[in-house]
Amino acid sequence: MPDVAEWKFPGGGWLQVYALPERAGGCSCTLAVSNLAEESEKLRGLGVDSRNHIATPMVKTIMIKDPDGNSIALAEASDQQFGH
Repeated sequence: MPDVAEWKFPGGGWLQVYALPERAGGCSCTLAVSNLAEESEKLRGLGVDSRNHIATPMVKTIMIKDPDGNSIALAEASDQQFGH
């Protein structure tokens, strides 16, 4: 993705930092998941709108907002990203 710096931690997890002026002063968090469809079903069961899906060759993502308007992304990396 353009304007993104990304680090993978040896013990698990990632940190992404990116420039997006319209989000200045707000918060965004990305949670890596292994099965996005399953997580989407769980969110719907909790009454959370999880219809905002984004897909690229590298990752599938669901974007949601918390009650304060912060962005939360659930992301599932494609096998292609890891060379499978």
